[in-house]
Amino acid sequence: MNIFIKPTVIFILLSLFSSLSVAVDIPPGQAIAPPPGKSSIRFELNSVKLGEGFRNGESLNLGSELNVNTLGVQYSRSFMIRDRLAGFYINGAVGKALPGGSISSQENISGITDSAAALVTWLHADKEKGRYVVLGGFVIFPTGDYDSDRTINFSQNRFSGGFQFGYHTRLAPRWDLMVTTDVMFSEKNEDYRLTHQVFEQDPLYSAQFSLMHNLDSSITVSGTYYRYLGGEGRLGGQWLENEITRNRYELVFAKRVQSGKYFVYLGKDADTQNGFIEDQRLSLRYQHYF
Repeated sequence: MNIFIKPTVIFILLSLFSSLSVAVDIPPGQAIAPPPGKSSIRFELNSVKLGEGFRNGESLNLGSELNVNTLGVQYSRSFMIRDRLAGFYINGAVGKALPGGSISSQENISGITDSAAALVTWLHADKEKGRYVVLGGFVIFPTGDYDSDRTINFSQNRFSGGFQFGYHTRLAPRWDLMVTTDVMFSEKNEDYRLTHQVFEQDPLYSAQFSLMHNLDSSITVSGTYYRYLGGEGRLGGQWLENEITRNRYELVFAKRVQSGKYFVYLGKDADTQNGFIEDQRLSLRYQHYF
């Protein structure tokens, strides 16, 4: 930690960073049931630019900037449990965080991020009508690099997990809609950044609405709206009054080529009540099916 950063600014940063819990978003079209016995491996390059800090909807005028870049991989497979289709995935990533603006004195951080795994099952799958209902559970493992003497970390230093419910339906010959909801619960972080106190967090709820347009059999363009609520933190038993209320938008272009699929994601926050606002999100992904 740089000794020239004021203690009040450090406290604000801690409060804001505690709001950076990441929900497990579902890519548009992911609720469509795959054939059983199908595997895939996905590689992704993500770049997220965080800007100004907000508290209770008001800009703190910190002049802060944080660029987070990650390179990740995910393996997934579908299978049958008796007569019901199911699937799982496991993923992990490495990343680098580059502070700028008023927090440029903080050191650049690189390392392994937390990893995640999920198990899902399709409660309903009607390929002819294009209707699918999926239920899943996920776990986030604290495998990432964590140092309580740093403000910025790639790990939450705790286990998290939750449940997801998704519904996908065909609206018209070339139009689809996907709606998902989820809730995430988190264990305590017993050695929270700089303070070395116990950090606890309320459940984080999220919902997303994706409208997909199939230009042809190989190209899909999607628009998604995300809504996040909850996740207020407690540090040393004291409420931080940093409940997450966040709205985000994202556009996705997907192109199918033989046994693979390319994706380009571009998005940003519309607003946030507490935390650093996401000024830009760019993701490039390739998923290979076998």
